[in-house]
Amino acid sequence: MVALVQFLLRRQGMTRPAPSAADQQSATMPRTPAFDLESFVRGLDPATQATLLIELANEHPPVKQRLVRLHLANDPKRLAAGFKKTLTAWKRASSFLGYREAREFGIELEAWLGQVERELMPKNPAAAVDLAQAFIQCDAVFFNRADDSNGVVGDAVRAGCRLWLQAAARCESPPHEWPDRLDALAAGDEYGAREELYRRADLLLGEAALRALVGRHMARLATIVAEPCADGAARTAPVGTYKISATLSLLAQALRDPDVLVAAVRLHSPTPHATQMQGFAQAYIEYGRPADALPWLEPSWGHLNGTRERLRAQAFSQLGRHAESAAILKTVFEERLDVHDLKAWLAELPPAQQTAAITHARGLAVKHDDPVTAAMLLVEIGEHELAEAALLAAPQGIRGEDYAWLAPLAKALEAHQCWIGATAVYRALLDAILKRAYAPAYGHAYRHWQCLEVIAAKGTDWGPLQTHEAYVAEIRRQHARKLSFWAYVKGTRGEDPPPPAPQR
Repeated sequence: MVALVQFLLRRQGMTRPAPSAADQQSATMPRTPAFDLESFVRGLDPATQATLLIELANEHPPVKQRLVRLHLANDPKRLAAGFKKTLTAWKRASSFLGYREAREFGIELEAWLGQVERELMPKNPAAAVDLAQAFIQCDAVFFNRADDSNGVVGDAVRAGCRLWLQAAARCESPPHEWPDRLDALAAGDEYGAREELYRRADLLLGEAALRALVGRHMARLATIVAEPCADGAARTAPVGTYKISATLSLLAQALRDPDVLVAAVRLHSPTPHATQMQGFAQAYIEYGRPADALPWLEPSWGHLNGTRERLRAQAFSQLGRHAESAAILKTVFEERLDVHDLKAWLAELPPAQQTAAITHARGLAVKHDDPVTAAMLLVEIGEHELAEAALLAAPQGIRGEDYAWLAPLAKALEAHQCWIGATAVYRALLDAILKRAYAPAYGHAYRHWQCLEVIAAKGTDWGPLQTHEAYVAEIRRQHARKLSFWAYVKGTRGEDPPPPAPQR
């Protein structure tokens, strides 16, 4: 009962309204004990609970559907038929789902899978296998009718693969049947989401069965590789080898055995290239075998040498050779002054050496040519005023396209009252969007505009920057025809109201 009410609140968006001024004022007053929903509901008498459920079911279809399924809990065939009806409706639907609709569709698909797992699989795992298989085989339908840019539909198909494996593991079918059925289902994969069948095959098959499956695919790979080339043709790996090799790579993950991956790749590529060696090293490190990673980390990887050095440091760290790891990471950090590399280097140093390392990093940052790289590093080590100085020394070097880095940087500067530095960053972000005339991002541009207005209201000394008034006048002159943006500023954008002003 409690779970049902909580589900309804989440499903229907029955959340509290935004707090009023009175609510905010009352927040400072002594709080009354929190309302315990679960205790309250469990304390209701059965008649009241029944009345409440009937009322909710009449008003909210998801509640009614859940009660119907609960009624069919002891009739798995009819319960499965209800789930199949929903799946059939999805297959027959023809309307295309855009980006946002596709996200909701993916959530709906996963909710359906969760219902099958909770309500049907314990009663009739064979029926759950059939439903999961039918769901997986609908992947083409799902992908063709939805814009899955955010990957939620693919995630749902992968969840369907895991459900198939889990339900199959509960069935009484002879174990030797499942590898063939798994191969047959995976063979129809045209979108890559069914790879989860092999990647998580350990949910269904034990180690012996997994290794037998590896042996089967390894034999197929060896047969293809051994086929003679056409007369005069250069020796290259046949196209079919890559799909089988990918399958073996996934089975290596199920077994947590990188040796399977190495053997498969070397069968068709006796001299692995840098990307393949990277895969080997990462697998050995991931599965706790750093010593086996080191031989693949010795040769040069060309343009991937930075990655190779980071993996070498990681392997040494796992082996307890922290001084060697730290020496590598120091060199890697000095090449790019990347914040993540600094964190990795500091993590390998004893506390007594970290202060000197931070001082060294500060000295490199203040001399660096890229103001954003320098500022990000200085913010990381707590030198916000130096970060602001680095930005103001070369504001033209702030590339507004780098939103993922600049937005957090601006907020960090604001938090430490480095108003001029934050202004330089927000202006770069705003300029980049308006110069591109990228209308979908005008909402973001308006938020940057608001931040600039809030900072300007503080009476900031602009230093080397244009005054706020001069900057705004320039923006209005250069971008006067971008009416969609100015609709945000005026608050007249009807279909998409402007976001609230930032709280400072």
